[in-house]
Amino acid sequence: MDRDVIAEKDVSVHFIKEAQRRGYLVFFYEPHQLAFKLNKPIAQASIVYVQNNMLCFGEEEELDLESLDILFIRQNPPFNMRYITSTYILEKLKNVVLINDPKSLRDCPEKLLPLSFPQFIPPTLITENIQLIRYFYQEYEDVILKPLYSYGGNDVIRFCKIMNIEVIASLMISKYNCPIVVQKFLPDIYSDKRIVLLDGKPIGAIKRKILSQYEIRTNLTLGSIPEATTLSDRDNEICSLVGKELLSRGLVFAGIDILNGYLLEINVTSPCGILQINQVYNVTLEKDCWDCFESKLKDRKFSLNN
Repeated sequence: MDRDVIAEKDVSVHFIKEAQRRGYLVFFYEPHQLAFKLNKPIAQASIVYVQNNMLCFGEEEELDLESLDILFIRQNPPFNMRYITSTYILEKLKNVVLINDPKSLRDCPEKLLPLSFPQFIPPTLITENIQLIRYFYQEYEDVILKPLYSYGGNDVIRFCKIMNIEVIASLMISKYNCPIVVQKFLPDIYSDKRIVLLDGKPIGAIKRKILSQYEIRTNLTLGSIPEATTLSDRDNEICSLVGKELLSRGLVFAGIDILNGYLLEINVTSPCGILQINQVYNVTLEKDCWDCFESKLKDRKFSLNN
């Protein structure tokens, strides 16, 4: 979460409002304010609260993170050394409920974790070898290129027919200084779904409708319209297997993207979608989420006292 977010459109802000309603004191810090000092993780943090639908911040103070009940890690990519270092520091916390587990955040980038479910993903290539990209393109003729560690639909490009894929692929590899993702294009982009998983189970889903015939990206931040949807048998099968894996890794809150029955991404870094589900179905999923988080807290306190 950034300090300048639009409050009514940000999941983290709704989590803060629900925490306030339940009587919690909430603190906020940014990644550069995190440190490991004298054998403990600390942060230069500010009290944060929501008033008149606006975020308000108090004075910064040194906060011992081990003194917290629950710590939310909602740091957007880039998935770089700063991100990785943050997870190493937060991994030292022993008595705090972490949403989500920092080691698993480090181990499970959203475009790599789906590789654990080969039966559900479209034909996929991850590489920085231009020759391999060319051969893959020649085989499938219509493909999507996207950065491995970015987010929000940034630099997602479709190639088909006679476009020169080598030049753009080289530029993308150079820009991000790492391998990129190449996938067979799935034509039924109007079947795209975002499903939110809580504690390994789906708690809501929406279909993301693209308004422009020239757009292939279904990200809600790019203007897609959320609509009601139902889960197919295959969707439920994907949710069941992915949910078990997430739960085993301490990834309590996640969003998965399914297109035409194929699993594309598993977002565990900063999942969104619950506000749109709230809007479409007239529910308040942040309350359900907090019920789950408080259950984790109760279990943690019980284990520490026994």
